[in-house]
Amino acid sequence: MWGDVPYYTFAPTTNDQVQTLSRMPIKQIKDSILADYTYAYNNLPDPSVTKPALGRASKVAALALRGKLYLYWASWNKNGWPELDGFTPSAGEATAGFTAAAADFKAVSTWPGVTLYLNGDPGQTDSLGQANNLPNYFNLFMPKANGNPEMLMVFTHGGTGTSQGEELMRDFSGRTIEGSQCWESPRYEIADRYQLISTGDFAPKLIPMNPTVPATGNVARTTLNSATNPQSYAGRDYRMKGTIVWDYEVELGSASQVSTGFAPFIYQTWAGTVTVGGTKYITYNTDGCNSGFVFRKFVRNYAGQGRSDGDFAWPVIRLADVYLMYAEATNEIAGPQADAIALVNAVRHRGNLPPLGATKTDNYQDFFNAIEQERIVELIAEGERGFDLRRWRAIERVWGPPGSAGVWRIDTWGANQQRYFQNTSDLEYHQDYIFRIPPGERDKNPNLTQNIPWR
Repeated sequence: MWGDVPYYTFAPTTNDQVQTLSRMPIKQIKDSILADYTYAYNNLPDPSVTKPALGRASKVAALALRGKLYLYWASWNKNGWPELDGFTPSAGEATAGFTAAAADFKAVSTWPGVTLYLNGDPGQTDSLGQANNLPNYFNLFMPKANGNPEMLMVFTHGGTGTSQGEELMRDFSGRTIEGSQCWESPRYEIADRYQLISTGDFAPKLIPMNPTVPATGNVARTTLNSATNPQSYAGRDYRMKGTIVWDYEVELGSASQVSTGFAPFIYQTWAGTVTVGGTKYITYNTDGCNSGFVFRKFVRNYAGQGRSDGDFAWPVIRLADVYLMYAEATNEIAGPQADAIALVNAVRHRGNLPPLGATKTDNYQDFFNAIEQERIVELIAEGERGFDLRRWRAIERVWGPPGSAGVWRIDTWGANQQRYFQNTSDLEYHQDYIFRIPPGERDKNPNLTQNIPWR
């Protein structure tokens, strides 16, 4: 995020030991961290022999994280990092990094006993508007998956009564569920990313339609591909049902840790009375949502825990990510490889999608696009996308070039919600690729230089 930073390998006992440190070149930092990972790999237990306690690392975790560092180093050397003073990209370093990353990821993916959750089986999923049975992908992000071998390294949380619970439900769900606050909502565009089970490819794009406007209100709920027609979401990647909620999908409400029954989500209808299938419901109150979708991922589908009392072990790195990074690394070295394609297909299978077609794997760019697609839907809300765009130098590809009109983020009704990167200058784009060294830190330590776009 900052590039070169002050970096030391001793335990300071006084402030004057560190307060004048200069920024160490990133290559030296990278080499030091790689040495740490290698030491960890050599000394940590083999999980196929001794399963580590929840939250403890194993040899596999060390390899996975080392591979990820190699991958990032390779990406910076391939794509450049002009915002970091003194960093000179090297094609040789890039090739060596991709090769080393692929080797580590290969070792992880073939390690005895290391498998996707429930072997990547998609499981079962309820019909539209029901949520008694959700796909295995949803359950991967419930505490029931704690300790599963897909989770290679996790951060643990204490749960009820410990004051050390996670707050995912508070962030990701609405007021109907333990008074949560819906601070995180999926953007409108994510829905179009979920492919059809029948073809393994994208569905026609959703059409925003406002069901309260007389001109469209009488057909918005029934028009083919309308974003407010529940049937538009039928037959999609199972991960869609396990990740987001659209109009007339239900979530289990709770108050004081007691179930209040299912509540249907209907955008812009906050805790109103609605009749669905002859039964009256109070709608899901998600007044923080401005896209027309809310998350199901990370939102517990059972009562008994408060909004801040979760005990889900957060994945620092998991096997599906490793599979996709292996595919990316090998694609950079030699284009699409059979074993890499198989691993991407294994990730797709948990969505009940068919394998990638030949046109998706016949060259470097098409396979890269397929990998990026899987990273978007598989790792949504896990903190990877922003870093992917930076290491690929793809911000302009997604948001438009400097000086352009930018991108409006809309909702399912077609209303403009936020506009990003409008008339953004070239300088501002450069600032998006690297953080500013905090001025307060530079005031304390005159040896800290500033990154190029922030001077």
